[in-house]
Amino acid sequence: MNTTTAQEPAVASPSALTQAGGAPHVRLIELSKTLGPLKAVDRVSLDIPRGQITTLLGPSGCGKSTTLRLLAGLYQLDSGDITLDGQGIAHLPPNKRQMTMVFQEYALFPHLTVADNVGYGLRMRRTPASQARARIGEMLELVGLSAAAGKHPHQLSGGQQQRVALARALAVDPEVLLLDEPLSNLDAKLRIRLREEIVRLQQVLGKTMVFVTHDQEEAMSISHQIAVMSGGRISQVGPPEEIYARPVSRYVAEFVGLANFIEGEVVAPGCFRFGDLAIPVQTGTVTGKATLMIRPEACTIMAPAVHPDGLALRGRLIQRTFLGNMARYTVDTPQGPMVVDDDAFTRRTLGDDVTLAVAPDRLHVLPV
Repeated sequence: MNTTTAQEPAVASPSALTQAGGAPHVRLIELSKTLGPLKAVDRVSLDIPRGQITTLLGPSGCGKSTTLRLLAGLYQLDSGDITLDGQGIAHLPPNKRQMTMVFQEYALFPHLTVADNVGYGLRMRRTPASQARARIGEMLELVGLSAAAGKHPHQLSGGQQQRVALARALAVDPEVLLLDEPLSNLDAKLRIRLREEIVRLQQVLGKTMVFVTHDQEEAMSISHQIAVMSGGRISQVGPPEEIYARPVSRYVAEFVGLANFIEGEVVAPGCFRFGDLAIPVQTGTVTGKATLMIRPEACTIMAPAVHPDGLALRGRLIQRTFLGNMARYTVDTPQGPMVVDDDAFTRRTLGDDVTLAVAPDRLHVLPV
């Protein structure tokens, strides 16, 4: 058992990527793109529901930003297709796709005022001046920057500049808003405030948004749907709760959060065995050699003499990290070190023997 090395996932089939419900607002169909010697995007298929935030999540170089640029029309497809409301748009230039993009660098014009930056797209569309002024005022009010209309970008904080970028992208009333790591240049507290602002804007406007990030907490907090990517492919698509609790591979399990793993075997449907211990657990379609995933919060530290129902692991406390809202312990067990989250203000002594009671409904079996 260990909690460190991620394994490369199997490729999810296109049918596994299609979400149930009505027709998708946007559909990516077998997209592929090679950049130099690299297959940056490799047969990516994804349905993007209307009026929701879909996040492309993965490490640097996994293909998420390239996929977004293919969607925006900034890169040309090698193969595949993109549809918007059922109509193919892969042949259209960026300004004809009814999509706008927000970049991490803000990309504001330094010589223009905030109001002029927000109205830039409207001027390019030759929107009548009276309508443009009204729209600019509406967007600035929406992002809370009405008082800054006459300022220039250098007079604003990073968070304010990104809100101007959001207002500019929304001013032209796009069908789809694309956001390429828009919060990565901000400090931690500001990132949280801005991601809450993005969720609020999405709820107010009902826009379809596609968000790219490498930050799993960010993805979990804002998304209706997450597509986890690796090596130019999509590994798993689903709501945040499903991605976290029921990952399809060890790679996904480790990328979206901390986890403990115990190697063993599915010896019968609903029965996982490691060492001399066999436990009941939902095994799905997994057979043979398998890995049991246990999230840190699924474990409860108890006195060594306690014999709880279900899975119980004996061990010794060897490390404690105070995280403010919790204490994170490392427990040395015969199955290897287990990371466990506990109440921050329950004092425990390192070196003590303990029993770890594991919630049976929080166990998840992964293929090797």
